[in-house]
Parts: sequence; C-alpha cells; structure tokens
Amino acid sequence: MQNKYFADKRDLVKWSVLYRLAEIYQAQRIMQIAYYRRSAFPDVLIDDLHYSIPQKVLAHFRNLQTVESMGAEIHVTVFMELFHERTGYLESVLSFLAGFQEERCVVFLDPDTGLAPQNPNLNHVLESEAKAIWDVTKSGDVYVFYQHRNNQAGAPWIEPKRRQLEEALRLPEHSIKIAQGPQIAHDVVFFYMQKP
Repeated sequence: MQNKYFADKRDLVKWSVLYRLAEIYQAQRIMQIAYYRRSAFPDVLIDDLHYSIPQKVLAHFRNLQTVESMGAEIHVTVFMELFHERTGYLESVLSFLAGFQEERCVVFLDPDTGLAPQNPNLNHVLESEAKAIWDVTKSGDVYVFYQHRNNQAGAPWIEPKRRQLEEALRLPEHSIKIAQGPQIAHDVVFFYMQKP
C-alpha cells in the first residue's frame, strides 16, 4: 500500500470491516501486512513558487501506523517493512506472523490492488504468496484480503477474484466470504475466512 492512498474513503470501509470482523470472531489483534511502498508527493504552489509538503503534514495525514492507536480492546499492528522485492519481503512477513502465536488475530493482506493478474507488479500479491501466508495463519485466525476492482469495462470482477483466491488457497468454491461498503467505496471488497 502506498502511503498516498492512506486515509481515503476505502480506509473508512477497510478499518470498519477489520474491526467488526475482530469483534465477530473475538480476535485480540489485527495485523495489517501493508505491502508498504513510499509515495512521491508533488509540490504545492504558493504565488507560483514550489514548496514541498512538510514532513509534519505527511506524518499526520499519510502515516499508516496511526491506526495502531485506534483502540485498546483490539490491538492493531502494522507490518511496515518496505516492499520492493518479493522473496525477502515474504520471508519477513512469515517471521513477523510467527511472533503472534498466543492471540487470535485478523491477518490482513493489504496490497494496492489485490490478487495478481497475469502480468503482476508490486501492486499485487502473487497467488503463491497468498497461499504461504494462509499456510502459517493459525486455526481460529481470520484471513482477510483486500481486492480493488481490476477492470474498467464493467465486467464482473468480484466473483472471478474470489474464485482465484479460493483456488490459490486450495479452498472449496464459495468458502471465502465477502465484506464491503458499496455505498462508501464501490470499487473494493474484502475477502475473508476464519481458518478452521
């Protein structure tokens, strides 16, 4: 997730879904795997002079870790390692998750776009990566996956992406559930399932 996207209407839906899932499944912690990438922000113009955005402003409005202070009853931990190459990143994620064996968790994969299409880039999670994280998720944990609309032609996108994730995780059809906020952000869904 690039920090330029943080705190928009999708985050309102995202964190509402995550908190409600944590309540429903009695999880003590939400762990956001942020797939963090730094954004470049353009300058602001004042009297035709260019000024960069002050770091204090960016820290207030675009710091992904501010969600960690939302509440005490459900802890939030953001995995903020910089995502710039896949192998080392996945190894770090798996090591990070191993440190939370004593709590029921919501394990949230939060890429910019979602599950990889045929030509993936760093906006996506590969099927093999989604499976590796699913495999280390504990029984009772809730696995949640961010998916952005992946086409602009109006073709169905939710069911094909849900089925792609189910196949990647080797789960039966329709075993993954869907959460969304269509009146707030109609272009995102959250696939989720509690691990048996």
